[in-house]
Amino acid sequence: MFRVKKMNRTQRGLTMIEVLVALLVLAVGLLGVAGMQTISMQQTQGADRRSVAVLHAQSMADEIRSNRGMPTAGVKADWLASVKDDLGDDATAEVTSVTADQSAKVTLTWTARKTQWDDIPEGQEGTAEDLLNYNKFEVTVRYAK
Repeated sequence: MFRVKKMNRTQRGLTMIEVLVALLVLAVGLLGVAGMQTISMQQTQGADRRSVAVLHAQSMADEIRSNRGMPTAGVKADWLASVKDDLGDDATAEVTSVTADQSAKVTLTWTARKTQWDDIPEGQEGTAEDLLNYNKFEVTVRYAK
């Protein structure tokens, strides 16, 4: 006859410590994923603002080329209002004429909050002004009369 051996019942399942360690490892991993997602969103917002600045500069450059000269004050005012709507109230946009070589310089500036990838000294609290990143986009457009 076969004898059935009983299993040793000294260990069943996982201990509480093993479960807590597994949860700790999972929590650290999820925090890392959340941190990477935050950084990704910050970089996406910065890239979006740069793209918008390029589009605004391109629209003014097209205006200058199509009219073969500097835009009127009304066109500049409308353009500046559009830039401020898209890049924020602190954004500036200007068009300056360089008459020597029949060209115009289109300049856009705007601010954004610094991210952890920008130069912020360790432990710096500073003012809100210290935590801003100043961006500038400039293009020179040649036109022939």
